[in-house]
Amino acid sequence: MLPLLIALAGASTFPYQSLATPASCTAPEWPREALRYEIEGSTTLQFQIGLDGAVRNAQVKQGSGWSILDQAALAGLARCRFKPGLDAAREGVEFPIQYAWTLEGPAPLRPKLLPGTCAPSSHFLRYDDFDRQVDHRAYVKLRFLVDAEGKPQRIVPELARFDPVVVRDAVNWLQTCRFGIAPKAAGPRTDTSFGRVVLR
Repeated sequence: MLPLLIALAGASTFPYQSLATPASCTAPEWPREALRYEIEGSTTLQFQIGLDGAVRNAQVKQGSGWSILDQAALAGLARCRFKPGLDAAREGVEFPIQYAWTLEGPAPLRPKLLPGTCAPSSHFLRYDDFDRQVDHRAYVKLRFLVDAEGKPQRIVPELARFDPVVVRDAVNWLQTCRFGIAPKAAGPRTDTSFGRVVLR
Protein backbone atom coordinates (compact mmCIF):
# COMPACT_ATOMS: atom_id res chain seq x y z
CA MET A 1 0.00 0.00 0.00
CA LEU A 2 2.85 2.38 -0.82
CA PRO A 3 3.21 4.84 -3.69
CA LEU A 4 5.73 4.18 -6.42
CA LEU A 5 8.19 7.00 -7.02
CA ILE A 6 9.08 7.54 -10.69
CA ALA A 7 11.35 10.19 -12.17
CA LEU A 8 9.97 11.40 -15.47
CA ALA A 9 12.12 11.31 -18.58
CA GLY A 10 12.77 14.57 -20.35
CA ALA A 11 15.28 17.34 -20.85
CA SER A 12 15.71 17.61 -17.08
CA THR A 13 15.10 14.50 -15.00
CA PHE A 14 14.93 14.18 -11.24
CA PRO A 15 18.48 14.89 -9.93
CA TYR A 16 19.02 11.89 -7.67
CA GLN A 17 22.79 12.40 -7.82
CA SER A 18 22.37 15.86 -6.28
CA LEU A 19 20.51 14.73 -3.16
CA ALA A 20 22.21 15.63 0.12
CA THR A 21 22.05 11.92 1.03
CA PRO A 22 20.29 8.95 -0.63
CA ALA A 23 17.71 9.03 2.19
CA SER A 24 17.04 12.78 2.00
CA CYS A 25 14.13 12.40 -0.44
CA THR A 26 11.77 9.59 0.43
CA ALA A 27 8.35 8.82 -1.01
CA PRO A 28 5.48 10.75 0.62
CA GLU A 29 3.20 9.05 3.09
CA TRP A 30 -0.21 7.86 1.94
CA PRO A 31 -2.86 10.05 3.57
CA ARG A 32 -4.93 7.81 5.82
CA GLU A 33 -8.14 9.19 4.38
CA ALA A 34 -7.00 8.41 0.84
CA LEU A 35 -6.29 4.82 1.89
CA ARG A 36 -9.70 4.53 3.57
CA TYR A 37 -11.44 5.72 0.41
CA GLU A 38 -9.13 3.58 -1.74
CA ILE A 39 -8.40 6.34 -4.23
CA GLU A 40 -5.51 6.11 -6.67
CA GLY A 41 -3.90 8.34 -9.24
CA SER A 42 -0.69 9.82 -10.58
CA THR A 43 0.64 13.25 -9.56
CA THR A 44 3.23 15.05 -11.68
CA LEU A 45 5.10 17.87 -9.97
CA GLN A 46 7.62 20.43 -11.17
CA PHE A 47 10.09 22.20 -8.90
CA GLN A 48 13.33 24.11 -8.60
CA ILE A 49 16.20 23.73 -6.14
CA GLY A 50 17.31 26.64 -3.96
CA LEU A 51 20.95 27.53 -3.37
CA ASP A 52 20.51 26.13 0.14
CA GLY A 53 19.42 22.77 -1.29
CA ALA A 54 15.75 23.13 -0.37
CA VAL A 55 12.91 22.56 -2.83
CA ARG A 56 11.55 25.80 -4.28
CA ASN A 57 8.51 26.74 -6.40
CA ALA A 58 6.98 23.26 -6.37
CA GLN A 59 3.71 23.03 -8.24
CA VAL A 60 1.33 20.43 -9.61
CA LYS A 61 1.72 20.13 -13.38
CA GLN A 62 -0.74 17.28 -13.81
CA GLY A 63 -2.98 16.30 -10.94
CA SER A 64 -4.08 12.84 -9.90
CA GLY A 65 -7.71 13.93 -9.90
CA TRP A 66 -7.70 13.97 -6.10
CA SER A 67 -6.41 16.99 -4.19
CA ILE A 68 -5.64 14.87 -1.12
CA LEU A 69 -3.05 12.91 -3.14
CA ASP A 70 -1.64 15.99 -4.87
CA GLN A 71 -1.21 17.83 -1.56
CA ALA A 72 0.53 14.80 -0.04
CA ALA A 73 2.89 14.70 -3.04
CA LEU A 74 3.75 18.38 -2.57
CA ALA A 75 4.29 17.87 1.16
CA GLY A 76 6.55 14.89 0.52
CA LEU A 77 8.61 16.73 -2.08
CA ALA A 78 9.01 19.73 0.24
CA ARG A 79 10.94 17.51 2.68
CA CYS A 80 13.59 16.64 0.06
CA ARG A 81 17.04 18.13 0.53
CA PHE A 82 19.73 18.57 -2.11
CA LYS A 83 23.36 19.59 -1.94
CA PRO A 84 23.79 23.34 -1.50
CA GLY A 85 25.23 25.59 -4.20
CA LEU A 86 24.25 23.49 -7.22
CA ASP A 87 24.66 24.98 -10.70
CA ALA A 88 21.07 23.96 -11.42
CA ALA A 89 19.98 26.13 -8.49
CA ARG A 90 21.80 29.15 -9.87
CA GLU A 91 20.34 28.56 -13.32
CA GLY A 92 16.77 28.06 -12.08
CA VAL A 93 16.44 24.64 -13.75
CA GLU A 94 13.01 23.05 -13.34
CA PHE A 95 12.80 19.36 -12.55
CA PRO A 96 9.83 16.99 -12.90
CA ILE A 97 8.88 14.11 -10.65
CA GLN A 98 5.88 11.80 -10.65
CA TYR A 99 4.28 9.97 -7.77
CA ALA A 100 2.14 7.01 -8.80
CA TRP A 101 -0.38 6.24 -6.06
CA THR A 102 -1.29 2.62 -6.75
CA LEU A 103 -2.92 0.07 -4.45
CA GLU A 104 -1.70 -3.48 -4.87
CA GLY A 105 -3.97 -6.50 -5.16
CA PRO A 106 -7.12 -7.26 -7.14
CA ALA A 107 -9.58 -4.43 -7.64
CA PRO A 108 -12.49 -4.88 -5.23
CA LEU A 109 -16.16 -4.85 -6.18
CA ARG A 110 -17.43 -1.35 -5.47
CA PRO A 111 -21.03 -0.39 -4.70
CA LYS A 112 -22.69 0.89 -7.88
CA LEU A 113 -25.70 3.13 -8.26
CA LEU A 114 -28.97 1.22 -8.14
CA PRO A 115 -31.00 2.51 -11.13
CA GLY A 116 -33.98 4.71 -10.36
CA THR A 117 -33.06 5.33 -6.74
CA CYS A 118 -31.99 9.00 -6.91
CA ALA A 119 -34.64 11.64 -6.25
CA PRO A 120 -35.72 13.75 -9.27
CA SER A 121 -33.81 17.02 -9.40
CA SER A 122 -34.06 20.22 -11.40
CA HIS A 123 -30.36 20.89 -10.74
CA PHE A 124 -28.70 17.49 -11.26
CA LEU A 125 -28.98 15.30 -14.33
CA ARG A 126 -27.49 12.04 -13.12
CA TYR A 127 -24.80 10.27 -11.12
CA ASP A 128 -21.92 8.70 -13.07
CA ASP A 129 -19.50 6.08 -11.82
CA PHE A 130 -15.86 6.78 -12.60
CA ASP A 131 -15.75 4.14 -15.32
CA ARG A 132 -18.17 6.18 -17.43
CA GLN A 133 -16.62 8.49 -20.00
CA VAL A 134 -16.76 12.17 -19.07
CA ASP A 135 -18.83 14.34 -21.41
CA HIS A 136 -18.87 18.13 -21.76
CA ARG A 137 -21.21 18.71 -18.83
CA ALA A 138 -20.04 20.16 -15.51
CA TYR A 139 -19.94 17.82 -12.53
CA VAL A 140 -19.10 17.64 -8.85
CA LYS A 141 -16.75 14.80 -7.97
CA LEU A 142 -17.48 12.94 -4.72
CA ARG A 143 -16.01 10.07 -2.75
CA PHE A 144 -18.01 8.28 -0.09
CA LEU A 145 -18.69 5.14 1.91
CA VAL A 146 -21.82 3.03 1.54
CA ASP A 147 -23.56 1.56 4.59
CA ALA A 148 -25.35 -1.78 4.85
CA GLU A 149 -28.61 -0.21 3.58
CA GLY A 150 -26.91 1.23 0.49
CA LYS A 151 -26.90 4.81 1.75
CA PRO A 152 -23.91 7.07 0.99
CA GLN A 153 -22.06 8.10 4.16
CA ARG A 154 -19.06 10.34 4.93
CA ILE A 155 -19.34 12.05 1.55
CA VAL A 156 -16.30 14.14 0.65
CA PRO A 157 -16.53 16.55 -2.30
CA GLU A 158 -13.42 17.09 -4.36
CA LEU A 159 -12.32 20.69 -4.75
CA ALA A 160 -14.41 22.19 -7.51
CA ARG A 161 -14.90 25.52 -9.23
CA PHE A 162 -18.49 25.73 -8.01
CA ASP A 163 -20.30 27.83 -5.50
CA PRO A 164 -20.25 26.01 -2.12
CA VAL A 165 -24.05 25.93 -2.25
CA VAL A 166 -23.93 23.85 -5.46
CA VAL A 167 -21.47 21.43 -3.86
CA ARG A 168 -23.62 21.18 -0.73
CA ASP A 169 -26.71 20.50 -2.83
CA ALA A 170 -24.84 17.81 -4.80
CA VAL A 171 -23.88 16.08 -1.54
CA ASN A 172 -27.46 16.28 -0.28
CA TRP A 173 -28.83 14.93 -3.56
CA LEU A 174 -26.38 12.00 -3.54
CA GLN A 175 -27.78 11.01 -0.16
CA THR A 176 -31.13 10.29 -1.84
CA CYS A 177 -29.47 7.64 -4.05
CA ARG A 178 -28.84 4.04 -3.12
CA PHE A 179 -25.87 1.86 -4.01
CA GLY A 180 -25.14 -1.84 -3.92
CA ILE A 181 -23.16 -4.80 -5.19
CA ALA A 182 -24.87 -7.67 -6.98
CA PRO A 183 -25.43 -10.38 -4.34
CA LYS A 184 -24.03 -13.15 -6.53
CA ALA A 185 -20.97 -11.18 -7.66
CA ALA A 186 -17.75 -12.98 -6.76
CA GLY A 187 -14.61 -11.32 -5.47
CA PRO A 188 -13.40 -9.06 -2.68
CA ARG A 189 -15.80 -6.25 -1.78
CA THR A 190 -15.40 -2.75 -0.46
CA ASP A 191 -17.74 -0.15 0.99
CA THR A 192 -15.97 2.71 -0.78
CA SER A 193 -17.15 4.36 -3.96
CA PHE A 194 -16.62 7.54 -5.95
CA GLY A 195 -18.17 9.23 -8.93
CA ARG A 196 -19.65 12.40 -10.37
CA VAL A 197 -22.90 14.25 -9.82
CA VAL A 198 -23.59 15.78 -13.23
CA LEU A 199 -25.21 19.21 -13.38
CA ARG A 200 -28.03 20.03 -15.76
